[in-house]
Amino acid sequence: MLQEILQLTCEELTSEELTKASTADPIRDCGRAALALLQTDPDLCLQLAYQKLHDVPYRQVKTCWRRLHADSSLWKVVKITQESLGHDDSHERKASASETWIDEVVRLLDMTLILTGAPEREEVIELWFSALRSVTGGVDGTTPSLDVDSTQRPLKRAKTSHDQISITSFTSSADRLSVMPTLKCPLARVKEPSLSTFQKKLSDIEDHTPMIIEGAIQHWPALEERSWDNPEYLLKQTLGGRRLVPVEIGKSYTDEGWSQKIVTFKEFMKTYMIEARPESLRDDEAKFKPDQKGYLAQHDLFAQMPSLRADISIPDYCYCDPAPSPHLTNIKPVAKLSEPLLNAWFGPAGTTSPLHTDPYHNILAQVVGYKYVRLYAPAETEKLYPRDVNEDGVDMSNTSQVDLDDAMAVYPQIAWGETRGPSAQAEQNLGQREKDFEELFPNFKDAKYIEGVLGPGDCLYLPVGWWHYVRSLTPSFSVSFWFNWLKSRGGPSLHNHASGTIMRSAASQL
Repeated sequence: MLQEILQLTCEELTSEELTKASTADPIRDCGRAALALLQTDPDLCLQLAYQKLHDVPYRQVKTCWRRLHADSSLWKVVKITQESLGHDDSHERKASASETWIDEVVRLLDMTLILTGAPEREEVIELWFSALRSVTGGVDGTTPSLDVDSTQRPLKRAKTSHDQISITSFTSSADRLSVMPTLKCPLARVKEPSLSTFQKKLSDIEDHTPMIIEGAIQHWPALEERSWDNPEYLLKQTLGGRRLVPVEIGKSYTDEGWSQKIVTFKEFMKTYMIEARPESLRDDEAKFKPDQKGYLAQHDLFAQMPSLRADISIPDYCYCDPAPSPHLTNIKPVAKLSEPLLNAWFGPAGTTSPLHTDPYHNILAQVVGYKYVRLYAPAETEKLYPRDVNEDGVDMSNTSQVDLDDAMAVYPQIAWGETRGPSAQAEQNLGQREKDFEELFPNFKDAKYIEGVLGPGDCLYLPVGWWHYVRSLTPSFSVSFWFNWLKSRGGPSLHNHASGTIMRSAASQL
């Protein structure tokens, strides 16, 4: 199969269309010099493309440079694979999962998907991943292990008990929500409204209010048949955890020290989903383990990995036509969508999204674990103290200056459950903290809110412009579906390139 995909890739990259002077292929805009070097020196072309990706804001990057990055990556993949197979068409060997060339091929393909979206090369890249799955046994072969380095070399020693990690669920009995947070102003809950009922709600601007929808996604394979709560299943779908994903490190994008990096899916799961669990740490590890959260947040994982996309479906509610609201003066206008924008949100307990708004209507579907959500209507905007343009020139007006965790520590009456932000320090000098807080945000305590808890199978309808704070109560996997009026259901796929890069804007967080 590798020989077949090699031949197909070479045909794609050297097709007659690319050599025609009159071709409309966007890669032609890179210039003849770059195109002439593609096959002979893909490393140099890749460096050029990478530089062009970072010379201007991402939205201004020309398609030709994204194509150059994708094609350069594919030429490198071809050369690496040919060398690994020894150029012997009659003796294609089945590569074992320990071969490092596979890791490098996966890295190249995923980096170009994450950084560029791989325009016009998505299909051939997915064929490569299908071929690699058959080589590594990632679909119907042996179950990948979560042991350290198990995909890189044979084990040479017996693992001690604290090295072995063997769990069948992210949400073990210790993680499941045993006590429901106290909800003082609960969200409305409805049982799977009909499409006509939901459309009627969206047609009335006075009825653009949030609600939790029960039972609308129970048919998703991700909930049970191909459960995303199963680490082994996710490892299989990510080539034994080799696939790369962008991860946010830190409390939230508004905090100092927050950063982003690209890691393998296996490293993300081990470091942030499994080893960070209290029951996974020895006493000495727990003492020195850094309190850093890792969050796979607002990433179009499903364009990158179509096999996971097959485990879910777009809720029909996303195809309703919302009436335009005249009250959202603080929301910047956005283009009408051809289809909903999908993003994954996967992380351990304690990950948060600070109080902010989004420019689209949203159906947030909870697949694994539980999340607490707190919502404020657009009418409360002035009491939430939106940010200004930051020192980097990024407009942060969709994000509140108020740290809700700090606010709940200052005002215990608005706290939920036992969570009150940095409790040990916050309880000291509470009176002085309240005074200092009120000097900065005197009207915040008067802001009205509603709140709720999402569990597996629940969906939150979040109207455009509503402020929202989200916190994972357990390990959690959610999918957001942003939508507005859809120009054409049959239109071209709108890949959310900007949210797929590690340099994406922090102004559109969930």
